[in-house]
Amino acid sequence: MDRVMPREKLRVMLDQVTREITRREAGICLSLTETGGTGLGEGACTVYITFERGMDGTLCLCANAAMFVRLAQEVMQTDELTPRDVADVAKEYLNVLGGHVLIRLFPEAKRPARFSVPVFCQGPYVPESERRSIMLDYDGDRAEQVQLIYYTPHGDENDLERDVSV
Repeated sequence: MDRVMPREKLRVMLDQVTREITRREAGICLSLTETGGTGLGEGACTVYITFERGMDGTLCLCANAAMFVRLAQEVMQTDELTPRDVADVAKEYLNVLGGHVLIRLFPEAKRPARFSVPVFCQGPYVPESERRSIMLDYDGDRAEQVQLIYYTPHGDENDLERDVSV
């Protein structure tokens, strides 16, 4: 990657996209907090994508089960859900969110971009050989706890001020 984006600009863009898509797709209003991810606790799940072109890194959305269940209920308009329904909706949600991230990054990257098929897993997911670069914590309007983490292949957790390659 030969283009660089200021970390704060990427952080603001990720925050805006996350809140807009979550409100539009599921009617869930997220508020940015400074909790440091302490509210996720037992039962947290993660959905993630790896950017393959146009941006380096992995984008993970980790949340308590209540968030993913509510997301699926709102999208599918039913309370009758299987665990597979919840996982499938979470993956599609991150697919939409990731697409909007890449659309907004295109003017910076000036190249087509794509990402992997979303993966859903129980518990937190931390990619091997990548470092946390940006972490955003949210509270939902019904006490949901959400954490969006962007990992970069060359990140340094001790240098969270460095700009990000796009």
